[in-house]
Formats: sequence, C-alpha cells, structure tokens
Amino acid sequence: MRAIFKREFLSFFRGITGWLYLGITLVLFGLYFSIYCLMQAVPTISYALNSITFAFLITVPILTMKVFAQERRDKVDILTLTSPVPVGRIVLGKYLALLCTNLIPVVVMALTPWILKLYGKVSIKENYVALLGFFLYGAAMLAVGLFVSSLTDNVIVAAIVSFLLIFVGFISNSLVNQIGSDHIPGKILGWYDFLTPLQEFFTGSLSLVSIAYFLSIIVLMLVLSAQVILKRRYTVSKSRLSLSVFSAVTIICVLMGTVGVNFAMSRIPSKYTQFDMTAKKYYTLSEETKRILSKLHKDITIYCLAKKSELTNDYEIVLIKSLERYGEGSSYITVKYVDVNKNPSFVASYTDQSLDVGSLILVSGKRTRIIPAMDLYQTQVDPSTYQTQLTGYDIEGQVTSAITYLSKEKLSCVYVLTGHDEVQLSDTFTKTLTKLNAGTKSLNFLKEKEVPKDAAAVLIYAPQSDFSKDDVKKLKRYVEEGGRVFVALDVMKSAPLKRFKQFLLASGIEVGKGAVAELDDQHYYQNNFFLLPRVEKTAITEDIAGELQVFMPLSLGLTAKKTKGVTFTTIMKTTKKAIEKRDYDNQDNLSRALSDATISFEKEEEDKEGPFDLAILAENKKKGAVAVFGSAYAFTDEMNQQVSGRNATLFANTMAYILPQTDKEKTAAIPVKMLNTQMLTVNAAAFRIFGIAMGIALPLLLLVVGIVICIVRKRR
Repeated sequence: MRAIFKREFLSFFRGITGWLYLGITLVLFGLYFSIYCLMQAVPTISYALNSITFAFLITVPILTMKVFAQERRDKVDILTLTSPVPVGRIVLGKYLALLCTNLIPVVVMALTPWILKLYGKVSIKENYVALLGFFLYGAAMLAVGLFVSSLTDNVIVAAIVSFLLIFVGFISNSLVNQIGSDHIPGKILGWYDFLTPLQEFFTGSLSLVSIAYFLSIIVLMLVLSAQVILKRRYTVSKSRLSLSVFSAVTIICVLMGTVGVNFAMSRIPSKYTQFDMTAKKYYTLSEETKRILSKLHKDITIYCLAKKSELTNDYEIVLIKSLERYGEGSSYITVKYVDVNKNPSFVASYTDQSLDVGSLILVSGKRTRIIPAMDLYQTQVDPSTYQTQLTGYDIEGQVTSAITYLSKEKLSCVYVLTGHDEVQLSDTFTKTLTKLNAGTKSLNFLKEKEVPKDAAAVLIYAPQSDFSKDDVKKLKRYVEEGGRVFVALDVMKSAPLKRFKQFLLASGIEVGKGAVAELDDQHYYQNNFFLLPRVEKTAITEDIAGELQVFMPLSLGLTAKKTKGVTFTTIMKTTKKAIEKRDYDNQDNLSRALSDATISFEKEEEDKEGPFDLAILAENKKKGAVAVFGSAYAFTDEMNQQVSGRNATLFANTMAYILPQTDKEKTAAIPVKMLNTQMLTVNAAAFRIFGIAMGIALPLLLLVVGIVICIVRKRR
C-alpha cells in the first residue's frame, strides 16, 4: 500500500493536476481571506472557507478523474489487478494520496488564524473547527470522485459525472426545500446533503454527527470502489453469463451500516454530540437559564413557526440549536416546529398578530407568550449603507424570559414616572424590562396620591424639570416603607432639580454640580467626558466587574453621605485623576466642549478632584432601595453598542436586584449575545504583504513550478 500511495501521490506533482488543485484552491482562499479577514477585519476564516466550497466542483474532478480511469484506458490496470496487494489496500493507498494532496492547502490555511492573531483577538478553536469541516468536506468529495473514476475508462466522463454528483450534493438542501422532505425523492436528497453538515462547522459547532456523516460517506465510497475493482479482478465465464465475486451482500451491509450509523448519531441528544466552540458560546445556555430550567414544574411547549429544514441561515441555525438545548434542559419543555403553510390557522388560535417565519409561541396551560422573530435578534441600521445588520442574538434572553413568565404565579409591575419631562427609555432597555417579566405602567403624581401598592419598583429616567414638594414627599414615603427606585440622571437637564436632589440626599446620595471629566487616558473614550469607569464587584455587577466594561458618557459625580439606617454600595467609580468640571452643568457648555477640540480639561481652581462614584445603591432597614446612576446616556442604544451590550446587562442586573426579593429569586434577564466582536486592526502594510502572498504569490508560484516540471519531463 505504501508503494501505491507513493506512486500515486508523486504522479499528481509530476504532472499538472496536483499543482492545479493547489493553485486554484489557494488563489480562491487568498482572495476571500483578503476580502473578509484583511479588508473587513473579520477575526475568523469561516467566511472565506464558506465562499470557496464551490471550488471542489472544479478541483475534485480534475484531481480524481485519472486515478482509476486512465489506468483502465491505457490498459495498465492489469498490473494492479494481478498484483498480490489486496484491492482494499490499493483503493486506500490511492485515496490517501488524494487526501494528502488535499491536506497541503489545509495546512497553509491553518497558518492564517495565527497571522490574524497578530492584529487582534482571534478564537483559534473556532477557526480550526471551521477548517476541520472544510477538510472533511473535501475528503468526502475526493472519495466520491475516486468512486466515479473506478466506474469508467473515460477520464472526461469521470470528470463530468464527478462534477454532477458533487453538484447535486451541493444544492440538495435547496432542492429538498423546494420539493419537500415528506416524499421519497426529498428524503433521498436529504441523505445526500453535503452542505448542511459542513455549515455546522462554519457556525462554530464541533458536531460529532457531521463528522460521522462525512466519515461514513468516505467509507461507503471506498468500499464501493473496491467492489467495482473486485468485479473486474475476479470474473469467470459460465456459458454466456459472467459470474463475479462482486458482492451484493457487502454493498447492502455497507449501505445499511452507513444509514444505521447516521440514524443512531442523530438520535443521541445534541449535548453529547455537539460542542459549542464559538468565542461567545452562542449555542450554550447560561447557568442562570439552567437554574431556571432545573426548577421548572410546569409543562411548556415551544412552537417554532417554520419548517425545520427551511431554517438554513446562520442566525436560524443558532435558533435551532438553542431550542434543542432547552428541550434537553428540562423534561417539562417540548419543542415543535409548525409549517404554517400546511396549518395556516395555527397562529390565529393564539394571537391576531401577523408573525414571521421563525417566530415562537410558548404555551403552558391557558397562558401564552408570543416572541416575534425580530425580537430574537438585535439589529441596527448601518448609517453608510442604510441596510439592517444583525448585531446580536437575544434568543436565550427572550425564551428564558417567556419560560419564567409562564411559570410565575404573579408578575411584577414597574411604574415609570412621568410629569417632569422625563426622556423615554430606548427600545433595548424597554425590552429588558419585558425580559424581566415586569409589566410597566405610567405614574403621574398629579393623578396619584401615592405610589400604587402593586408597584414592585419606580423608574425615574432623565427628568428635565424639577419635582414639587408633594412629589418628593410621596417618593420619600414610598422608599421609607420599603419601596425601590431606579434613577438615571441627565447632566444636560433644563432645570437645576433642587427638590429632586433633596429626595436623593434624604436617601444619602449627594449629586455633584457638574459633569465629570476623566484625565486618565486609559479610562475615557474619544472625549474626557466619555467615561470608562471601573465597575466594582457587587451582587449587581458580578458578571461585568472590572475595567473597561461599561460606558458612562456625560455623567454627574455622586457621593454617599453617612445617613442613619442606610447602607451604601458603590457600583462604579472613576480614577483619582478625574475632576468635576463645575462650569459644565448645562447643555450649552457641554455641547461646546464636545464639539470644540481646543477646550482644555486641565483642573481649574473651582473644579473638584476625584475619585467620583458614578453609580450608588442605597438601602434602608425596611428593604427600601434607591439605585442612582449619574448618566442617563449610558442607557441608550447607541452607547450600549459601544461596549457590546454590557450597559444593557448593567441595567438588567440592577432592575433584577431592586425588584422584591421574592421575585428576584425567579427573575433573570439574560443579556444579548453580541456579534460585534472586537474587529481586527489590520494596517495597509499587512494587507499588502499577506494579501498578495496568499492570493497571488503562493498560488502563482505553485502553478509555475507545476508547469516547469511538466515541460522538463516532456523534454526528457
């Protein structure tokens, strides 16, 4: 077998076919590697690999068409057929030669994640999982080409048939979606779908099911190739009939084994066969969700409004895998997919909303929770192209919230204070309250004599005008009796808010007289007023504690004043180099400071020195609490995006904490899993060096070497 492997492997590179295979593969990879990784600064090669899978339609037929067909055409296959080497070893030797040829460009590609690591944070595991899938896909395609080459003595026919078989496997998923998987043709095409298992690897999932699928295809094709050769090797005549040792039993057994292995693997729970290799664990449920599922005691059915086979986009694959984890996480949860085309009245039995494909309906007894597809994902509009871009997955957050909602006996109610020109809370943070299963109602003290008894908390967001004495009394009484309040302040307010600050001071929190500017260049972003504070480790911030975790632009400084019966928790604070710019306490001055780059931030005589608390939690003996944040701008969609959603996590954690303790034990707000990972910082020199090397120089060199070798051999 070693001699056959050596002869076959060297034959690829004594001619042009091996060099052509390497050149085409690497020039295409180099092109897409330059586009995605070097130009667009994407820290994964999976996009480049996904873009060149079509290349196997061309390269595999070129490489495999001569393996058996040319020997048979030149009548030299008799040497193979009469050799003492078992046929299985002959086939395996030739296949290993093909596999090693395929391994060469893969080894070159394996270097690229380390190149990218020079320019930013790169998940090596995620990149290598994608590369493993690409290698296995190529290995399976080469096995198909090898089998076709064993069937004929015409290399052109072998190339064309190989192309057709690979092409059918390439588009079979699309064909199944068109004709449906309920019919026999659809089921057969579904078994011959090469692309769907490959996508598992490209989306960061190490799937043992997909590995078993590709390996079973390889084994099947090699056995069939061996049987074809055996038929020609041992044929005897009897009258006009040819009796061969071509074993139908062997073929049937291998086919049954292939189907059996793949069927058995598909029945194993995905938690044992699929491993999440993504940097942000898109397919893994958080410990908080697992805790909630472990305490679940009600049957809940999750209906996904889609035909499962039609969910093929990357974000839809994340949805499928996430729902699988829920089904495996609790015996009380059942996941079902509903084809609304076949059952158009299904949605109407639960809601009169118009729901898109991929929307979810969660049902438990008579209670229902609807999750529109658009709420499962976080998006934003690119200002340069005006196109909507996916920025994060909120699947776990929404589904866990719905499960908590369906399992709770009583829901919390957060009252949002109005009547003082408060700013409206942005969409992301409003949805966070929904995820906490807290209903919201408006509270206007002109209409209410006190905070309603059913209030779990009061939210005061960026009031612009001052409170009346009566308003302050109502809030004080509410907190003294155990009420809980969330406050976010706006430094650009239109009024001094003297009476409102008296309410905060009654809880022990003094508000500064101007915007805080940070003079430590490691703790601000672009402008000294755009603060990157240190987040203290507390019960609220345990998962986001540390440096550079949250963004607090245009913040007021806060000070905890010793108050009888009140305990304080500092949530975040500036460095000692920060100063309070007392001249910058209104919209005009701050707007000028933000637009005028010549303004000095050096400490002046009237400025106060830091450090400053930017968020404080004050709690009294009756479990009343006031959480105050110096910047309302931190809780806007734009600023939240700057830190990959961690400001939303801070908001969710704070609201979950200040809700009544009986609810808090059941409340969870799972943060959005953001897609906007840290992009690479690739300079122009790196683009020129690695782009030209990978996309032009190396492939061209390989082709030139191949051509030179062919010319030299012909002249000999």
